[in-house]
Amino acid sequence: MAKKRILIVDDEPQICQLVKDLLEESGFTATTAHSTDEAFQKIKITPPDLILLDVRLPTIGGLEFCRHIKQDGRTSKIPIIMLTVQDTETDKVIGLEVGADDYLTKPFGNRELLARIKAVFRRVEMNKSEGESTMKVGPLEIDLEMHEVKNKNKDVLLTPKEFELLVTLAKNRNKALRREALMSAVWGYDYPGTLGTIDVHIRHLRKKLGDAGAYIKTLIGVGYRMDDKI
Repeated sequence: MAKKRILIVDDEPQICQLVKDLLEESGFTATTAHSTDEAFQKIKITPPDLILLDVRLPTIGGLEFCRHIKQDGRTSKIPIIMLTVQDTETDKVIGLEVGADDYLTKPFGNRELLARIKAVFRRVEMNKSEGESTMKVGPLEIDLEMHEVKNKNKDVLLTPKEFELLVTLAKNRNKALRREALMSAVWGYDYPGTLGTIDVHIRHLRKKLGDAGAYIKTLIGVGYRMDDKI
């Protein structure tokens, strides 16, 4: 089996080298980039299987870089773990909002970094292995392989996290899902802050789904449920 390729994007060469050494010792293939411009070039040449991305970067910055990667159909499926020295709830929510798959605060331990990377790869493989490739809920058609959503045959453009949230709700339709369960299912771990980010994503998702957003029901004091019928 080919080794997983990880791109480390950080403007501190020493950190890049330390993380690169750790990853290669742990069985991965690692490359580094010290700016978003350099990262774009390396991704164009050889798309990685995962990106470790610092938030504070030259040129456009990590958050905007993440947004570009996740909105480009050629790279949108590449998982991203964001790295930052800041530990504020706002930064974490913004990182997740632009499509990051996980978020790790510097300084971090080697074991925690490796655990987060392996958890992300497990989720990617799990999503690939699930047999159902398309789902229908009311007027919605969800294509899991193409990461596409249509409402009455019209394309609905969703961020990666909005798409995962919709898929989780659709796979568990007619079942009540607590906010904690949704956070764990979509982000793969217990988010160490407010669960309000789920509410924000649901609000954005409903707006983008238009009339089909009514299929997502709010369960006060519990969470959300997606029904087959309005």
